[in-house]
Amino acid sequence: MDEAALIRFDTIPSFLGVSVGDLEDLLPGQVAIAGYFCDNLARPAAGQRYLARQLRYASRPEKAPANAIDLGDVNVFPLERDKHFSAVIAQCAAVLETGARMVLVGGDSSGLEALGVAAQKVTGADVPVIPVTGGVAGRLSHTQPVILSVDLQELAGKWVSHPRRLTGMSPAQMIAQIDATPGDVIAAAIFGLAPELDIRGGAETRAALAILQAVTERLEKGAG
Repeated sequence: MDEAALIRFDTIPSFLGVSVGDLEDLLPGQVAIAGYFCDNLARPAAGQRYLARQLRYASRPEKAPANAIDLGDVNVFPLERDKHFSAVIAQCAAVLETGARMVLVGGDSSGLEALGVAAQKVTGADVPVIPVTGGVAGRLSHTQPVILSVDLQELAGKWVSHPRRLTGMSPAQMIAQIDATPGDVIAAAIFGLAPELDIRGGAETRAALAILQAVTERLEKGAG
């Protein structure tokens, strides 16, 4: 086996090709990306939990963000609702308490709910959630902590293998909205897509990966 093949074999797939680390590796201002393997608590749709895995497999290190780290997956207990939310909130809060920013990838919108509670716990105040489709954005100061909600069900039907709607946003439109999000984006959740795990899911996986890249770069920027 040649050297290039050994490198490919030994490399652990990670979000966007970033380094893999743990909580003690986080620094203030760094972007921590974590998978959320749960899709049966809010708008249940089987397969949404696989998004994180697909994006790791599709990632390449050439465009790896300089200030991001893959934390692995948060521990979940989807069959024990109270225990689940308590655990996910605590894990998200532990990340935010380091001064790092957090992106939760995959699953259903229950991850966004837990992330919101964790942000409130850490900041001591309500943290507005800004959907990728827009909303309260224009009324926020550039120092206001906010959470970005990226619901991939808002993608137009042509971008997904099992569309629930024909109309919607293109990846480019989502990315433009992400880039324009004001405030101090301290966290984000990307959810709502159940990717096909074979070649049929190629287009939607590439779209989701580009959106994750844009979200990570927006969090690296901090206050907008």
